[in-house]
Amino acid sequence: ISQRSLTSVFQPIINLSNGSVHGHEGLIRGPKSSHLHLPFDLFNEANEKNRVCDLELLSLQIGLESFVKYSRENKIFVNVSPDCLLQFDHNKVISLSYIEQLGLSPKNIVLELTESSPTFDYAKLYSVIDSYRNVGFQIAIDDLGEGFSSLRLWSELQPEYVKIDKYFIKDINLDPIKLQFVKSIQKIAENSATQVIAEGVETEAELAIVKDLNIAFCQGYLLGRPQQAPIHEIQEDIKQLFKNNIISVF
Repeated sequence: ISQRSLTSVFQPIINLSNGSVHGHEGLIRGPKSSHLHLPFDLFNEANEKNRVCDLELLSLQIGLESFVKYSRENKIFVNVSPDCLLQFDHNKVISLSYIEQLGLSPKNIVLELTESSPTFDYAKLYSVIDSYRNVGFQIAIDDLGEGFSSLRLWSELQPEYVKIDKYFIKDINLDPIKLQFVKSIQKIAENSATQVIAEGVETEAELAIVKDLNIAFCQGYLLGRPQQAPIHEIQEDIKQLFKNNIISVF
């Protein structure tokens, strides 16, 4: 952390209506050739050392600083837990002046809330979220269906985006329970002015289902793996899937 020896990679988030790049999720990697390179190991170590929020803050800063080297367009989704977001706001470490110094606009930044525990103060969180929204930031809830209280967060925070956990997307074409779950989430989203992002799309069959459900966006290895630089367009062979207007039957 003191040496800032982290790197960012970016995975594209694709508009399902036309195959365009809507934005990227900024993902963090630890030092190469070390046991801390993968994020799971990195954050486990930080948790053992009681440095999770220090690591989250540095990850957020590295993500934004890296993104702006390649692009100042589209959306950048940055991960932050509610507990740490409360700490950041108290110390004013994610400030509007910092964002503007980077050459970014808050309207291009989506704070993606990741659930690490169910113990945060909801009332304080809502107040902090409002303060970020008031200057242009947007909010996403990550891994819907996996965490402790994501449905309550959705109801009360009214985020601009919800991301469906990849568990519910994997083999959705073969699993009627997963299909019904995602249908229900999409229906709630349509009634609450929230846009859904389907995570973990890896096959053409999965892509066909989420497209037919009128889900707004998707993310996954089929459409683009995490890489050093944000992309402006998806690969031509993947574009063809959208041009062909793939259709599923369920």
